Amino acid sequence: MKTYILLIYSLAFICTFNLSAQDCNDTVHTGEGTYYDGVDGGIFGNCSLPVATGDYMHCALNTINYNSSNACGACIEVTGAKGSVKLKVVDRCPECVEGDVDMTEQAFGMIADIVDGRVPISWKFVPCDITNNESIKINFKEGSSIYWTAIQFRDIKHAITKMEYQLPDNTWKSVNRELFNFFIETEGIASPMNLRITSVLGEELTFENIPIDLNIDYNTGKQFSTPSECTEALSVDNLETTKLSFYPNPASEILYFTNNSKPWILSDSNGKKIKEGNANSINTSSLQSGLYFLSLENKKPQKIIIK
Repeated sequence: MKTYILLIYSLAFICTFNLSAQDCNDTVHTGEGTYYDGVDGGIFGNCSLPVATGDYMHCALNTINYNSSNACGACIEVTGAKGSVKLKVVDRCPECVEGDVDMTEQAFGMIADIVDGRVPISWKFVPCDITNNESIKINFKEGSSIYWTAIQFRDIKHAITKMEYQLPDNTWKSVNRELFNFFIETEGIASPMNLRITSVLGEELTFENIPIDLNIDYNTGKQFSTPSECTEALSVDNLETTKLSFYPNPASEILYFTNNSKPWILSDSNGKKIKEGNANSINTSSLQSGLYFLSLENKKPQKIIIK
């Protein structure tokens, strides 16, 4: 595993850790956030996942990051000017460009002002909050039989990248996943069956003797885990120091500090230094829209949104 170094501030403040961004699925994406009516109260999203009535903590991803439904059921943390919110991916936004997230109005209001309508955001995949050790469920689509079998996995902590079933010779066959989030074997799978799924983090889970049942979701009793190196401990939000005061945020032309006489560093969402100085303001007009971090000596790095 490669060693990556996250530079959060100057003066030799360096945090070194062993982490593969691909293995941990924690790459920071940037784009624009918008809102729509959502799909609570049914199975209306492109992921074909049930969303409870009144559950507004869900979103639609752009087609690129939706990744042929591989993102379905996974969770993301979206950050905007007002804060962050964790959402489950249950839908696709065909008109959105890469990096964009279309969320419910209720979720949008937690990261930006509703009147703004479209705002710069950053986001990353995070483990879903699975309560009471809730296990993964297996759902068989209506019409499934030993001659045509369609399978979906629900209540997952991490995204699923592959599903296989065991053949009579004990080898495993991978099954194609459709855009509406069902793994479909057009030739059918014998029942009961042995299934194996792989998470985006590379963890494999095997489920044995699963019968085809169209009436209930099969409770597997198993759940994906999160490696210790893929935790929120690496987030700059966990650095405990005094906050820096600045305005406006989001900024489009000039970002001002209050009562500051110390050097500062402005870094992008990947920790790369963009600007530095010691003035009481930063000209942001030449910067691309997105998430940045402002660091000051002995201060906690603060999130800055550039419009």
